[in-house]
Amino acid sequence: MMEQLERKEKKLKPQPKGRLIVSDMSGVELLIAFEVLSKMRDLGKITDTLIFVSHDKESLSLGKYEDLDDIRYKAVKRDGVLVGRRESGAGTYYAPKGQIAAVLVTTTDVFPNLDEAERIWAGEIILELFIRVGVLDAYYNHPGDIKKEEKKLGGSTSMTSGKGVVVGTFINRLTPNIKFFTDYYVYPEEKLRDKMLRDVTMYSSSMEKDAPKTPSEDELKNLLQSIVKQKLGMDFEPGDFTKEEKEMISKDFKKLTAEDSVTRISKSRWYSKLPDNWFAATFRYKSERLITANVAIDKSKKIKDILITGDFLLSPPDGLEKVTNALKDIPAENKKAINNAIVEAFKNNNIDYSGFTIEEFVKTVIEAANLALQQLPK
Repeated sequence: MMEQLERKEKKLKPQPKGRLIVSDMSGVELLIAFEVLSKMRDLGKITDTLIFVSHDKESLSLGKYEDLDDIRYKAVKRDGVLVGRRESGAGTYYAPKGQIAAVLVTTTDVFPNLDEAERIWAGEIILELFIRVGVLDAYYNHPGDIKKEEKKLGGSTSMTSGKGVVVGTFINRLTPNIKFFTDYYVYPEEKLRDKMLRDVTMYSSSMEKDAPKTPSEDELKNLLQSIVKQKLGMDFEPGDFTKEEKEMISKDFKKLTAEDSVTRISKSRWYSKLPDNWFAATFRYKSERLITANVAIDKSKKIKDILITGDFLLSPPDGLEKVTNALKDIPAENKKAINNAIVEAFKNNNIDYSGFTIEEFVKTVIEAANLALQQLPK
């Protein structure tokens, strides 16, 4: 692996300098900005951008497809934590005050798809950051996680828009606040199966605990720039968001932190709105990321509605809606028709994804449909 990286580094051509933006924006704002930044990069309105963030307030960001029922929303609201839902996966990002995040905005010339964006950014660059500060036994777990043993040091998400790509990773510089695990998160059993943990409050680790000394924020920022230059041939100079970017981020922030946006994906609310003469069931599947299919059928045994949730990545953001629409009115017993509808929807809409295979996605929907059929009166 090291030889491959060295060969790749030698072939890199010098690139024009990009922007280095140092920010204190919240985790909610940062992840909402992903869509703006990917679009602006696709249009050529901005250059490659490295963003280094130390969050100024506690926040919780839900992925586009994350089930609201996976957090204790009343407790989050009670404690005054900023909550938003972003236009990309994956999962829930809890960002306490002082949490570090590193983001790269670039193009598909550098990262051809979502899967490679996380594999290169997290698996090569951010992993190298942890190793250079002295966490020598850190390793990459695809998609997007940096770990020591079974404890998470960092996690990633990415988004594409045309040729624009944004990928970012939270970095545990300091020992994480366990409040998220103890007070806010409803941890799915499927996720715990592959984690040898007796106590989820021990799920995270940090540079503070595992490096010889805790690096300062400036040290991390400078080291990150050095690694990105070495691995990707990119150099940066101090910059800031443009006026247009700031206005777009502010507009999306207002929209995506609104109550109706935060609460729009909820299994319990979905069930509560189904007609009395429909029959529904849920099936959860733990692939590289968690997929949950909620399928509702009527007495004719046809799929009438479907809700897919999880912490996977998928682009474009409306791609999942096109998949679920393609499944409506298909007989729940017709596995072949379900499979074909899903495969064709992904193909025809050029949907990029990470965290599962198409076969696993199909299996999840079929199993939920089978369980819904069992709800029909005998």
